[in-house]
Amino acid sequence: MSKEEDSARGYIKGFQEGLQEAWDEIIKLSTKGYTPRELQIMAKTKKSMVFQRVQQKVDEIERALGKRLTSPEVPITQPVAQPVQALPGWSYVVKEERPDKSFSLFTSILSQGGKGLCISRTHPDVLKQKYGFDAESIWLTKTETAQPSAGLKSIEYVSPNNLARLASSVRDFLAKGPNGAVIIEGLEYLTTQNDFRSVLKFFQLINEQVVLDKGYLLVPVDAATMDPKDFSLIEREMSQVL
Repeated sequence: MSKEEDSARGYIKGFQEGLQEAWDEIIKLSTKGYTPRELQIMAKTKKSMVFQRVQQKVDEIERALGKRLTSPEVPITQPVAQPVQALPGWSYVVKEERPDKSFSLFTSILSQGGKGLCISRTHPDVLKQKYGFDAESIWLTKTETAQPSAGLKSIEYVSPNNLARLASSVRDFLAKGPNGAVIIEGLEYLTTQNDFRSVLKFFQLINEQVVLDKGYLLVPVDAATMDPKDFSLIEREMSQVL
C-alpha cells in the first residue's frame, strides 16, 4: 500500500469516527431532559471546543511517537513552556494542590479591566488579602450568620447545596457584560455536598453561559482528592486543562 493510500484510509477512518462521536454526543444529550435552548447552547459549546480537543489529541500522539507531526524528523527533547493567556469564552480547570496559579490568572484578568466573581470554600477575606484582588464574592458555607471583616466589601453567603442559586448568581454576573471572570475554589467541597450529576450539570450550565457572554471560568482543583471518573467528566466539559 502506498503512502497516499495509507494516508487516505487514515483520513477516512478519522472522519468516520469523528462523525460517529458527534452523533453519539447528540443522542446522549437528548436523553437527559434538557430543553431545546439548553441543547442549542451545549452544541455551540462543544463546537467551540473542537480545536482544543484536536490539539490535545495531537499532543498525545506526538508524545507517544516522540516526535512532532508537523516536523517528523525532529525528535521532541524538551517541551517548550508557553505562558498561559486566558481567552474570552473559555473555561479552565487548573490541576494544583493550592490555587496559586488559578488566582494569579484571575488577578491578571482583573488587572486588564475584567470584572471578577470569586466563589470559594475559603473565606473570601482571606483570599483577597493573600492574592490582592478586588472582586464580588460568594462564600460557600452553611453558616450564614458570620460577618465580613471591617473595611472589606460585604460577602454573599450561599449553601454549597444550593446549586440553583449559585448558577443564577453566575448567570447574573456574566450578563453584566463581557470580560467577566469567575473563579470557583471549592469543586471538591461541592462534590461532597451534592450528588455528582448535579454538580456536573451545574458546571455544564455555567460553562455555556461563559461561552455566550464571552467571560472566563477558572476552576482550581486537586485531582487527587476526586474520583478519577468524576474528574475526567469535569475535564471534558472545560475548554482547557492546565
